[in-house]
Amino acid sequence: MTVKKNFLLIVLAFLCAIPAGAKKFYSDAITMSDILLWQQGTSITATMNINMADLKVGKDQALILVPTLVNGDNEMPLPPIIINGEKKQKAYEKAVAKGNGNENALVIPFGKETDFIYSQVADYEPWMANAQFVLDEVLVDKKDRPLMTSQELITNAVSTEAKRLAALFPVVAFVEPPMEVVKVRSEAYNTFLEFKLNNAQVLPKYKNNAAELDSLQSLLSTLMSDSNVVVNKIVIEGFASPEGPEGFNEQLSKRRMESLKAYLAKQNNLPATLFETSFGGECWEGLVTLLSLSTMPEKDTLITIINTTADDATRKKLIKELDGGAPYKYMLKNIYPYLRNATCTVDFSVVSLSVDQAVVVMEAKPGLLDQNEFYQVAFTNKRGTPKFIGAFEAALQQYPDDPTANLNVAGAYLTKKDIKKAERALGKADKGTAEYINNLGVLSFYKGNYEQAFACFMKAEQMGNKDARKNLKKWMDAINKTK
Repeated sequence: MTVKKNFLLIVLAFLCAIPAGAKKFYSDAITMSDILLWQQGTSITATMNINMADLKVGKDQALILVPTLVNGDNEMPLPPIIINGEKKQKAYEKAVAKGNGNENALVIPFGKETDFIYSQVADYEPWMANAQFVLDEVLVDKKDRPLMTSQELITNAVSTEAKRLAALFPVVAFVEPPMEVVKVRSEAYNTFLEFKLNNAQVLPKYKNNAAELDSLQSLLSTLMSDSNVVVNKIVIEGFASPEGPEGFNEQLSKRRMESLKAYLAKQNNLPATLFETSFGGECWEGLVTLLSLSTMPEKDTLITIINTTADDATRKKLIKELDGGAPYKYMLKNIYPYLRNATCTVDFSVVSLSVDQAVVVMEAKPGLLDQNEFYQVAFTNKRGTPKFIGAFEAALQQYPDDPTANLNVAGAYLTKKDIKKAERALGKADKGTAEYINNLGVLSFYKGNYEQAFACFMKAEQMGNKDARKNLKKWMDAINKTK
C-alpha cells in the first residue's frame, strides 16, 4: 500500500479541554480524541487529536507509535510518530544529516510539542470498510533495541460513503390532487323482488320482498338524511325472467319498475320527477351468469343454446324441451326468480368537507371524500404513522386505478420502508412525472441500488422536483461533509 499524501501536522498552541470519549494509550500517558476514519471516493483519511503532556521518555529512548489499519490478513501501517528523548533526538538528527532518516515519519523531540493533530490520507480499498484501527507501540533504547511492545485498539468505526448513505432517510414526494368542483357519487343496489304471475304490483309481504325492500329503503334513508349529501336522481332499471313471450316480458318489466318507482316515491315522500326508469326486458345475460355458477349437469348445453340461438321463441323452445323439460323446471324454481330484479342507483352530490369533517367522515363513509380530502386527512398525521398511511390506503380503495392515488400510497409505504407494497403501487403511477421518478429513486435507495437512486434524483431534480433537490443535498452532505 502506498501513501497517497504526506501527513499533515498542525501544532496546536492551546488545548482547552480533552473531549469526551478520549482514549488513553502507552500506560495512560497519551490521550487521543476526535478519532475519525473517513472514506470518500478512492481515499481514506485518518485523523485524531493527540495530547502527550503526561508522557515520559528517557534521554536515550524513543517511543514509536504506528497507527495501522488491520482486517484479517490485510494490513496498512500509516507513517509512524516518533517521540525522541534528548540524546535520541540528537542521534536522529545526525542520521538525517547523513541521509539515513525516515522521511515518512513524524518525528517529535520529547518535551517540545505536546498537543497536535495527526492526519493522514491514503488509498482506500474495500477491505478497510470493516477494519480495525490499532496503535502499535514500541519503546526502544539508544541502539533501537525494543524495551516494550504493545498493540491497542484506537477504533473500529470506519465511516464509509456506503455507511453514511445507508443512514440517510430520503425525502418522499407526494402529489396534492385537485379538489373536485362538484363531487358526484352514486350508490347501486340490486333489488330481487318477486311478483305474482303476470302481476306488476309491489307486494311488501310477498315471499322475501320485505327484506329486499328494507335494504333498499335503508340505503335511501341513509343518503337522504346525510347533511353532506344532495340526492340528484334515483334511477331504477328492471329486468324480467325469460319465460313467456318477449314483448309481454318487456312490458311487464316496465310496469313493475313503474310500480317500484311509485312505491319508493310514496314511502319517502319524493317527487316522481326525481326518478328515472328503464327496462332491460328479459335478463338473458344474468341467466348465463347464474348458470355458469350453478351445479346443473346441463348448464354447458343451456349456455350454448342461449349464445348460439338468435330467435327468442326458438331459444325458449329448445330450453324447455332439453332432457324432457327437467332442467327447465329446475330453473323456473331456483334460477328464474333471481332474474326478476331491479337495479336502483342513487346519484348524489357531496358537499366539500373541512379537514376536521373529512377526518370523521373518512372512518364511516370514505366514499364521500375526494382525493384532495384524503390527502389533507393524511397530512394531519406524522409521516410514516399508521393513520398517515391509512388515509392514503383509504384513498386507493376508492380510486384503485388512479395514478395519483397509487403514487401517494407508494410514497406512504416508502416512509416505512415497505418496499414490496411501494413497488406494487408505483407500477400504477404516472411514470412520466418528477414525483414518480423521485420515489423510484427512494425505492432504489432502499433496495441498495445507489447508482440508480442517484440517477433518479438527478433526473427528478432537473424536472424541477424540490424533494429530489433535497435528496441530492442530503446525498452530497453524506459524501462530502467533514466531522
